Amino acid sequence: MKVKNLMTPDPVVIELPATRNYALDLFKRYKVRSFPVVKRGTKEIVGIVSIKSVLLHPDEDQLAMLIKRDVPLVTPKDTLKKAVKLILKNKYRRVIVVDKENHVVGILTVGDIIRRYLSKSEKMKFIEIEPYYQRYVSVVWKGTPLKAALKALLLSNAMALPVIDDDGSLIGIIDETDLLKDSEIVRVMKTSELAVSSEEEWILESHPVLLFEKSELQLPKKPVQELMTTELKLATPHMSVYEVANIMTQEHIEQLPVIKGEGEIIGLIRDIDLVKAIVGAR
Repeated sequence: MKVKNLMTPDPVVIELPATRNYALDLFKRYKVRSFPVVKRGTKEIVGIVSIKSVLLHPDEDQLAMLIKRDVPLVTPKDTLKKAVKLILKNKYRRVIVVDKENHVVGILTVGDIIRRYLSKSEKMKFIEIEPYYQRYVSVVWKGTPLKAALKALLLSNAMALPVIDDDGSLIGIIDETDLLKDSEIVRVMKTSELAVSSEEEWILESHPVLLFEKSELQLPKKPVQELMTTELKLATPHMSVYEVANIMTQEHIEQLPVIKGEGEIIGLIRDIDLVKAIVGAR
């Protein structure tokens, strides 16, 4: 299987120079997690900007400062296995497809591989997800404020967090795109005390204060349970890669909680975990 058979051709790109707010608007409009970034007037690859880098740096307005420049590249004629190995090695959810001049001609994401290969491959019917799902997963309580949930999501380097109730039972899931729905960038005034030496302190009745303006990502003051997804699709350890890939494809989701018994959550299977089956990685 070649990259050209599975890639998305002519993807949406961002041309430099551009602002952070411009990228944020695109993330909301297209509901994707990253965009290739190219030189203005050309399709020459500069790097890639992810929704996570935008969320992590609310005070950086120039998009050029938020770009990941060392991104994995493939050509249309490269094999799927080569692309998957690069994805797993770089721990990145996509490879950029370029021509001989390093012009962007396509993008191959984990989602593309799930939809166009794993959900159609007969041999994936005989491979269980048991070796691949994540056993150690961060969760949030249903009453957690959205701002705290965002911090937990970023610190755990996750795309989504299962939501539990007061009894520890699974009741929902929340991801990056949920948190962006009602968010906005606002300018706020901050204060900071200036350092004063002991020799100068007698001159001042109080410590001098520096007043400055700062950009912040503002989230509505709501608990997680008001934005989380409650109609959950679930997996069990003995389901096949093929079955889970088809659920992800049909429901347009990127992860499923893994349960056992009467619904006890024991982990999470992500789409990037499923692609490991292509190269036999663990």
